[in-house]
Amino acid sequence: MSVRLLVAAAENDVIGLDGDLPWHLSADLKRFAALTRGHVVVMGRLTHESIVARLGKPLPGRHAVVVTSRALEPHPDVEPVATVEAALERAAKATAARGLDDWFVIGGAQLYTALLPVVDVVDLTRVHAEVAGDAALPPGWLDPFERVSAERHSDASGLEFSFERWVRR
Repeated sequence: MSVRLLVAAAENDVIGLDGDLPWHLSADLKRFAALTRGHVVVMGRLTHESIVARLGKPLPGRHAVVVTSRALEPHPDVEPVATVEAALERAAKATAARGLDDWFVIGGAQLYTALLPVVDVVDLTRVHAEVAGDAALPPGWLDPFERVSAERHSDASGLEFSFERWVRR
């Protein structure tokens, strides 16, 4: 079973600003949906809350394991757990129960950092700009990985980005 980290990051590794993405890339959102639909996704409470605030509900068509010490509103597709270790266990069991080979870590920064040692594949949307933000990935976070593919794109506003795949060396 493989653990995949799915993230969009600027050249300076910024991933968030005020609990949201510092950019809007519809191609990235479509890629996120296509990669994660039907899968187990692991996230922190703030990421879960930002998704619910944006969509009015949890991510449809996915089983969400949310690392939190707080109570969440009950939902059949949301499973709160208290620790990162519990998240690893629940994600693996839920993935196996669905007959799948992989599950995704989808944020935020603290959870990415905590789970990076067990990640096998990074699906990165690299935004080719340096942006201001209050959430970032740690320096050298990609050092244990090797880039195996990259597709460069730009959006209607001219913002350039690449869809990249990195695998553990």
